[in-house]
Amino acid sequence: MNTYNTSQSPTRVKDRSRRGFLKLFTGGVAASVFGGGVVGGALTYWSGSQNAAPHPLVNATSLLPLTVTTSGGMHIHHIQTGYVAVKRAHRSYEGRDGTGIAAIITDRGWTQWMPISAWVIEHPEGVIVIDTGETSRVISDIDYFNCDPGTNFVYTSFLRFALQPDDEILPQMQQLGIKSAEVRWVVQTHLHSDHMGGLPGFKDSEIIVSELDYSASTGPLPCRYPEWLSPTFSRFDDGSFPGFEHVMQLTRAADVFIVPTPGHSPGHQSVMLVEEDVTYFFAGDASFDECQMLSGGTAGIASQPAVMRQSLSAIRTYAQSTPTIHLPSHDHESRDRLQNRSTVQI
Repeated sequence: MNTYNTSQSPTRVKDRSRRGFLKLFTGGVAASVFGGGVVGGALTYWSGSQNAAPHPLVNATSLLPLTVTTSGGMHIHHIQTGYVAVKRAHRSYEGRDGTGIAAIITDRGWTQWMPISAWVIEHPEGVIVIDTGETSRVISDIDYFNCDPGTNFVYTSFLRFALQPDDEILPQMQQLGIKSAEVRWVVQTHLHSDHMGGLPGFKDSEIIVSELDYSASTGPLPCRYPEWLSPTFSRFDDGSFPGFEHVMQLTRAADVFIVPTPGHSPGHQSVMLVEEDVTYFFAGDASFDECQMLSGGTAGIASQPAVMRQSLSAIRTYAQSTPTIHLPSHDHESRDRLQNRSTVQI
């Protein structure tokens, strides 16, 4: 087991003059709202660290992958690719629809550090990876988010990351004895940085994404997509489940499905592993945790808050019909919920 080197903080922060920050703030807001624009000068990190929780990697020990065996004999692995912290209004927002970004901009408080989860299913038809987590380049490369001024502004002002190279998905899969070449499918719930940072390591896999998210002008990081990327777009025309009128069947055995759960991003999707006794619901960022799903609350970062609430309602409807283990990507309790086979209680 590796321990983190605490002699240097992995957080990269550069001070900025008041004038320079106001220039970035004004240009970045315009770019993120209108989908374009140019901000003069080099874009660097702004700390924005008021009220942030202590850094999670100080005196920490590497979190090893968690493996459980399902009743059907498959192995599910939880891999945590570091931590992310966001503004409080980013994670949970009760204001009027459409005003979440303004609330995030003005919020001076931060959430606690949240896990960045990826999932691996050893299925008889081939290994399935659900999200590829974050890359340590967000720490080491100050220009990593600079696909465009608006995207750079949002990621560097409103999110904080903590991870090291050993936290990335490929080194952790190696610990499990799984090579990337063995992965048949990679399903991206969406294409935000903390969910697709490990994508370049899966050249031999079929990459399944939402066409809506792949073509989106804000949110994803297209300049960080691998040059070889030619994804398969999800097509939801393989029947239905309670709460979901249209689903996509992934496996011939009809036990793994992709379901649309839009709202956090326009094409957000989730993955279901359906067994006789329980369904494992890999929810991505459909909600930040199970409590948010149960309450129907939305996040300030939701692209379509009303649609997000509909997606959460669909998940609740399904969980009422079938014992369901709900596994959001940033929920501290997802790991324990998987290990203890804890189902949704409605």
